[in-house]
Amino acid sequence: MMEKKPDTERDKDLAVFFDAAKGVEYTPSAAFMDVVVADALDQTDARAKSALGQKASTSWRVALLRNIGGWKSATALAASAFIGVTAGYAAPDALDYISGDQTGVETVAEDSFSAAFDIAALFREG
Repeated sequence: MMEKKPDTERDKDLAVFFDAAKGVEYTPSAAFMDVVVADALDQTDARAKSALGQKASTSWRVALLRNIGGWKSATALAASAFIGVTAGYAAPDALDYISGDQTGVETVAEDSFSAAFDIAALFREG
């Protein structure tokens, strides 16, 4: 394997120190390793306790909202549910106004509030 040569003067100065450190074997002492492991265990226990405390304090509403996907998803779900319930309870003939399946004659004959009824009334009057 070919070593990469340093490009800048600063890298050349640092390369001297790195080359010198490559030849030295360093093994940390047992006391130092005991301190590091004890500190790691303390940090792990502290983080586990704080994580458990957060889960216990969140309400079921917050957890449900988080599981659904946030406010945007909850809003879309609520709007879809409203439209579905409205369409489910509406009479089938009432949905013909939305889809535009009625003809002009049916609209004039059945609905006195439509624009076609007003136009037909204008032609009859005058």
